Amino acid sequence: MLQRRRMGGEVALGASAYTIKSHGASLARNHSNDWIMLVLLAVIEVILNVIRPFHRFVGKDMMTDLKYPLKDNTVPIWAVPMYAVLLPIAIFVLFYLCRSKGDVYDLHHSTLGLLFSVLSTGVITDAIKDGVGRPRPDFFYRCFPDGKDFYDQLGQVLCHGKDSVIREGHKSFPSGHTSWSFAGLGFLSLYLSGKVKVFDRRGHVAKLCILFLPLLLAALVGVSRVNDYWHHWQDVFAGAILGLVVATFCYRQFFPNPYDDNGWGPYAYFDALEVVSRGSTNTDHDTNAASNVQATGIQVVNLQARQLEIQLGAHTIRSHGVRVARIHMYDWLILLLLVVVDLILNLIEPFHRFVGEGMLTDLRYPLKGNTVPFWAVPVVAILLPFAIILIYYFIKRDVYDLHHAMMGLLFSVLITAVITDAIKDGVGRPRPDFFWRCFPDGKGVFDNTTRNVMCTGEKSVIKEGHKSFPSGHTSWSFAGLSFLAWYQAGKTRAFDHKGHVAKLCVVFSPILLASLVGVSRVDDYWHHWQDVFAGGLLGMTVASFCYLQFFPPPYDVDGWAPHAYFQMLAESGNGVQTSTNTNNRLIRQQSELQSSYVQPQHAIEISAVDMRDSGPMLDTMEGGRRY
Repeated sequence: MLQRRRMGGEVALGASAYTIKSHGASLARNHSNDWIMLVLLAVIEVILNVIRPFHRFVGKDMMTDLKYPLKDNTVPIWAVPMYAVLLPIAIFVLFYLCRSKGDVYDLHHSTLGLLFSVLSTGVITDAIKDGVGRPRPDFFYRCFPDGKDFYDQLGQVLCHGKDSVIREGHKSFPSGHTSWSFAGLGFLSLYLSGKVKVFDRRGHVAKLCILFLPLLLAALVGVSRVNDYWHHWQDVFAGAILGLVVATFCYRQFFPNPYDDNGWGPYAYFDALEVVSRGSTNTDHDTNAASNVQATGIQVVNLQARQLEIQLGAHTIRSHGVRVARIHMYDWLILLLLVVVDLILNLIEPFHRFVGEGMLTDLRYPLKGNTVPFWAVPVVAILLPFAIILIYYFIKRDVYDLHHAMMGLLFSVLITAVITDAIKDGVGRPRPDFFWRCFPDGKGVFDNTTRNVMCTGEKSVIKEGHKSFPSGHTSWSFAGLSFLAWYQAGKTRAFDHKGHVAKLCVVFSPILLASLVGVSRVDDYWHHWQDVFAGGLLGMTVASFCYLQFFPPPYDVDGWAPHAYFQMLAESGNGVQTSTNTNNRLIRQQSELQSSYVQPQHAIEISAVDMRDSGPMLDTMEGGRRY
């Protein structure tokens, strides 16, 4: 019988070593797509650093916070990858060498997760930098090295400094040093907290020092960016949040929560341990063990086949479409009602907020067209997700998935639209270009008593000028594309604990697209940044609620299909039990274990019991479980 040994709380798979030499190549092959995606991210990062950022309007009245002296970097650029990448990798290698038998899975997964964390953060950071184009605190002296300022008729700066210095001066938000630091050192902090069992409930509070030390180092880097006048505090704060969030997502792709009892090792280790243990239970000879495991594999194959019989082609638009639509008739009626309400909200006059003469400093941005026109918003937020949902339907032939995904998407967008337009009409916040909407000729006219504006512009343009908060483009985009991100996360099983971190790119791509739409609203001077932030938050929140009405959470083992699918299976009378923990884990572990963890003809010594190689036994199981 296979016997496991505990070593300081860690369970060993026997005396065999999982080293770079024995398992490194197979493990790298299993994650080849992830490494290819990593190279692609590196290429994108280089391109984003080469292209010219957006040059935001900077007027004479805005120079107050941009006249800080020009200084060098306390933390030079070359030092960032040293402490954000090389330092964590050195610690990973140290843990690998300290383990008596080695664990190449821990080394590989931690390194891959770290690199994805840093590069994903780098791409997002530089994409936002180029899109936003916020001037740095030292912009005045970048623009006017001699201190002599020049402006055009609109009051915009006419820079005569060095082009490369001016270009770098438009990359303030968010802080790249800070985001990279928190992405790399935040990942390291999570890794160390799992390795030293910080949250083991034994009261060794000194372990928290190990957890917080990397975060303190990252925070000090962020502080240096403010002290060097290269960034505003908001840039540093946003960079830190971005880095921590991405680091957490990437870490959780490979490792359990640090406070979990198994938080000291990657998922893949425990998956292998469970399969080896399960395959060897109640067996005294390896021949019997192989037979039992093969029988288990056959049962799993049969289960999967029976599921596919029900899943594929059995519930199409033709066979069940009308029935499903009839069941949800009232939901469709509510959707129509939401459309009518949103149209009414767009027709009524918004509240005209008081705008005094002294309030126009931040409202004098030039009047521009829309980078993303109004007609493109439903294309991006509805038609694009619908096209992807339709592709999945033609693959799976599951009308439940098609109907529920489409209804959830429409509810997400329309509920968001109604809330957005209701707030717009109620708040009446003026847009950044309000001055030129109100006074097209540039001559301000004000009430003699209150000094409120007395607009001379076109009525419809002024009406639109009082609809700044929140951003409709942004809220619609985040409502539709966040729903799509949730949907793709479930369909691709992005959180299946197999460590294929490249799937996160599929999840985050719609979010990045929505973010760029939001950035365009600030660049076009149609919205303040607070409008965009609120719109994004609103859209994501509503999308999450609507998605979870129809689908399990993406990290759930059943997250790839709607609730209705499993309810239908339960009522079908076919005796199919879906997604029991045992069978799903067996199916889920197939590719990782077959290609990496189990190597044929590799001898394993297990405690004092002299057993034949368990590699072929596991290969038999994996072969029987293939689907």
